[in-house]
Amino acid sequence: MLANLLCEILWLPAPEGRGYLSMATAANFATLLILPPGAAIVTTALAGGLADAVFRRRRWYQVLFNMGMTSISVAAAAQVFTTLGGRSSGPDTILSPLNAVPLLLGAVTFFLANTWLVAGVVAISQGRPFPEVWRTQFAFNYAVLGAAVLLVLGYFFAILFLTWGYMSAFLAAATAYFVRDAYGRFVREMTEPHPTLGPTP
Repeated sequence: MLANLLCEILWLPAPEGRGYLSMATAANFATLLILPPGAAIVTTALAGGLADAVFRRRRWYQVLFNMGMTSISVAAAAQVFTTLGGRSSGPDTILSPLNAVPLLLGAVTFFLANTWLVAGVVAISQGRPFPEVWRTQFAFNYAVLGAAVLLVLGYFFAILFLTWGYMSAFLAAATAYFVRDAYGRFVREMTEPHPTLGPTP
């Protein structure tokens, strides 16, 4: 839960201010891979709720919505992973090629459930079509690429935990921080205007 809480605080800016990415995506995906579904839902929801209430000072209904959104996303992804035969009882099982399809579809389910719920609320509050909101805020190139990287990072976190136990939480948190910093630099370089050379005399 410590790693989940720390990653909840680390937000990633999206290019041109469109949407957002959170390092919690990596931690939450790792959690649903290594814990039973019920424990994964409780852990991720509580971590998100604490981060929203204590660090981000969000209103109570925003805290409850985010906790519910996280719970639904984790529950859906965990259900897909286990139903398709995904196993993660140890390093050998989670690294098995037989896990490829359950991992891939579980990750896709997590991304879609998470972004569809947020896009739905935004669409209702702003009176905009849902497909337009989802496409412009969450399904453009950098957002999809960033989410894919975070989900792969979550898989890496799960392997670390199954190999090193709870000590891996500190390494996971440190890795999340450096990934966030590197991505932030990348976004700034993409969005800041670059000086152009004038004509030479």
